[in-house]
Order: sequence, then C-alpha cells, then structure tokens
Amino acid sequence: MNVVINIDGVLKRPDSDAVVPAGQLLYHGLAETHVVHLVDDSDTFNSSKLLAENWLRRSGFTKHIRLIKPYASDRHALIGGLKSLRPDLHVDLVVVADPTVAGDLLAAGYSTVLFCHPRYSRPQWKPDYRGQPRAWDDLVTEIEEQDRHYAQDARRTTGPL
Repeated sequence: MNVVINIDGVLKRPDSDAVVPAGQLLYHGLAETHVVHLVDDSDTFNSSKLLAENWLRRSGFTKHIRLIKPYASDRHALIGGLKSLRPDLHVDLVVVADPTVAGDLLAAGYSTVLFCHPRYSRPQWKPDYRGQPRAWDDLVTEIEEQDRHYAQDARRTTGPL
C-alpha cells in the first residue's frame, strides 16, 4: 500500500518545529508494512527541501521513500503533488490534518484519513468554546454526496465494478 502523509499538522506541529507524538507513532506504524511518501507544504520549511529533509532526519523520520514538495501554498497544492507522482503509482491512502484539504481529497477520489491532534487537551480551554463541538459540515456533505451517488450508481447492479 502507498501511503502519503502530510508533514505539517501530522508529524510536525504547525506553530513550531516540535514533533507530534501521535503522528510519529502513526508514521512508524505505517512505515513498517507500507510504502510511505511524505508531503511538505511549500511554506512549512520556507520552500527548502534541504531544511525539510534535515528536520525529518533529526526527528527520526527516515523510513519514507520520497519527500514530495509542491511549490504552491494553496489548499490544492497537495492534490497537484499527488498527481506529480508516477502515473502507475496508485496512492492508497492520504493522511492530512486540514479538514478542508481532506474534503478536497475525498472529492478528487483519494481515500483520506483526517488526523486530528488537539492543541487544547480540553475543549473548554479553547478561546472560541461555545459549549458544543464545531460541525465538520464540508466533510459530512462530501461523504453524504458520495454515499448518495454510490447508492444510485446503476453500475453496481449491472456487473462487477
């Protein structure tokens, strides 16, 4: 299985060079039995592949086979980076920390894991806490839309997909 993991927010805290411990465990667990590719946002390490590679090495992330570095900073850069891989390389799973990007990846046909690492260990400590969790409307809408299309897809009953 080819797994793509976004560095920012999954392996590295977005606000510092600190490693996200749960992301580190996820990386090493996946790298044991799967082929791991990493994606670095263009602005995470000031567009320097060398800085990214040095941080990965210092932080113990050495089991991946490729560092993908899209040279755009918009939310669609990751999809462009995935499309830049070899045409015969099937990406089985993408791990990201941004729900908007996860929705874009789902819409583009990628199996996606949304990695949610809390900055605050209790929701009540968040400055915007309103007494209830925030809705993930974009993701829910995308999943429901795909479920609806799948349920209505006539190809499912006419033969093997």
